[in-house]
Amino acid sequence: MNRSVIRTLAALLSVTCLSLTAGCSSTASEDSPLYGSASAGVPEAETETREFPFADVSPSDWFYSDVKTAWESGLIRGKTDSAFAPDDSLTYAEAVKLAACMNQLYVAGEVTLTGGEGAEWFEPYVLYCSSAGILPRDYNWNSPAYRVGIMEIFASALPEGALAAVNDIPDGAVPDLAGVNESESDAVYRLYRAGVVQGSGTDHLCAPFSPVRRSEVSAMLTRLMFPDTRISFAMNPSNPSPASGSHVIETIGGVTYVDGILIANKTYSLPRDYAPGGLTADCQAALDAMCAGAASDGIVLYPISTYRSYDYQEGLYNRYVERDGKAEADRYSARPGHSEHQTGLAIDLNSLEYAFADTPEGRWIAAHCHEYGFILRYPEGKEDVTGYRYEPWHVRYLGIATASAVAASGLTLEEYLGITSEYAD
Repeated sequence: MNRSVIRTLAALLSVTCLSLTAGCSSTASEDSPLYGSASAGVPEAETETREFPFADVSPSDWFYSDVKTAWESGLIRGKTDSAFAPDDSLTYAEAVKLAACMNQLYVAGEVTLTGGEGAEWFEPYVLYCSSAGILPRDYNWNSPAYRVGIMEIFASALPEGALAAVNDIPDGAVPDLAGVNESESDAVYRLYRAGVVQGSGTDHLCAPFSPVRRSEVSAMLTRLMFPDTRISFAMNPSNPSPASGSHVIETIGGVTYVDGILIANKTYSLPRDYAPGGLTADCQAALDAMCAGAASDGIVLYPISTYRSYDYQEGLYNRYVERDGKAEADRYSARPGHSEHQTGLAIDLNSLEYAFADTPEGRWIAAHCHEYGFILRYPEGKEDVTGYRYEPWHVRYLGIATASAVAASGLTLEEYLGITSEYAD
């Protein structure tokens, strides 16, 4: 399709599915579509002559031209008339709606899909994408979407011929894909090669497990729908270890990600309202698999502490300070907002006694937890690096590939990612 046809279709798409709501609420409904107001009409031809309205998008921002093109074309609207909110994220449910509408628009020339009612409003889009072969797997639909998840969905939203390669990107050239599966990796390389994404920095890092921002979504949508906006670049066929010193640190919604890995330690905190409410789905599945694997070896593992809210951690920490003093409490308990347990990715297993390390269960965890995507987060003799005393019971979920790489390196997570763990005061 040529640009003028795509522009017309994009205008239709903006009416049906591309207005972003304020935030990524799990209770989003069909009455609050993804990107602008539900009552927005098809942009008129003179849309391109309107003054760009978003005060929070500056010409100096890398995404300025993408947001401007997407807005002028009717692909995306602001959170309000004057605010675009470029750093806000979106959910997998919102992503699958975009993918379904883009696919139907490209294939059929119009969007006839409508959403369902209530909390499961996205089910018609999921069913459409599943039948169209767009979804390789199920997702936690109401969770914020990781960058690699968005790429996996969007890479399949258009037919193969719509994403012709414009860049010669060798296999292994994207340096930070540890922990992604084959389907996700294929999607990353397809979009890199098509010029839809190019990663961050001179190493073109993907940061696969960071939430995707509205600014990035606008860039992807623009490049997906308008082939002449796609970017050309080159990469070398090298794949350095993340421990080599090339790292991407991002803060999204108050949460820090290093090379796509969510970090909560003494240097990097979580906001009070960061509250997954429990272990993440992936972490829970990995825990179940690890417990089953241990059981097959005659080992019984069970969690004694998993998710903790900011408020719970605050009360716990304050009690330890009252009992042992602040300096001592800081050696074994995180201040509120600094606890890994608030991430929904950390688990204490079986016992909080140091002797646990020498039990069959403790030795099994040390030897095998990486096989299920976990690391021993606070190893012996590394208090000066991690900020905490040895905890043979505390594991952190990273995904099998990343956990195995960290375990094989012999490094703490701080050392592996080149970060510190020190309170400011």
